[in-house]
Amino acid sequence: MKIRTLLVDDEQHCIDSLLSHLRSYSFIEIVSQANSAEEAMQHFSQKPIDVAFLDIEMAGMDGLELAKEIERKYPKTLIIFVTGHAGFALEGYEAHPVDFLTKPINPLRLEKAIEKVKEMKLESKIRRDAKIGLSVAGGIQMILVSDILYIEKKGRKIFVCCANGEKYNTRETMKRLEEILSPLGFYRSHQSFLVPLHRITAIHPDAFSRSHSINLHGSDLVVPLSRNNYSELKELMMKEAADLSIS
Repeated sequence: MKIRTLLVDDEQHCIDSLLSHLRSYSFIEIVSQANSAEEAMQHFSQKPIDVAFLDIEMAGMDGLELAKEIERKYPKTLIIFVTGHAGFALEGYEAHPVDFLTKPINPLRLEKAIEKVKEMKLESKIRRDAKIGLSVAGGIQMILVSDILYIEKKGRKIFVCCANGEKYNTRETMKRLEEILSPLGFYRSHQSFLVPLHRITAIHPDAFSRSHSINLHGSDLVVPLSRNNYSELKELMMKEAADLSIS
């Protein structure tokens, strides 16, 4: 998961300082920089932005006004205020920011703010209350995405296995299920398996490290992981699951 980030400050050296801190986070993708609120809004019209770091004191439209404009036009964008004056904090919270950082940036405070952003974006991505309709014999079966343990292809049949013990033989293809569920936090670990990222508890290599397997919370099944997919999944899980154990 990449977090597309915009930095806004009318002092370039402040952007450069914040940028130097953010470089240590591989999942933070700096998509734009702006030295004014007006310039920032132009960037919003060109590309999607997940989180915006906004300086409060700027000439023209200040950061508080900019935040309100962003919330009105781009409500999914998260806001983090950055300012040299802690006294602006109370007023700043009227704009519903994720956090409020003071200059010079404290790396530990920045880390906490970024963790909040990760949690909020991951929660939004997984959408555990979402339902999907599966095409099954006799009609459509509605299930909660959060109930899915894994999806397995056996021969020509595809089974959706759930935490409550239910198993549905669906007429959907693995490709179609991957298209539906990937935006909801699922990963195609093997040609025969589709698994939810939030249920992965560990990834283990075999004795010769030629292949790997996955353990899932709530299931005793050992799910195979294709050798070519290991690096990609490891990177995803290191970013998105703090309790992952990788051997």
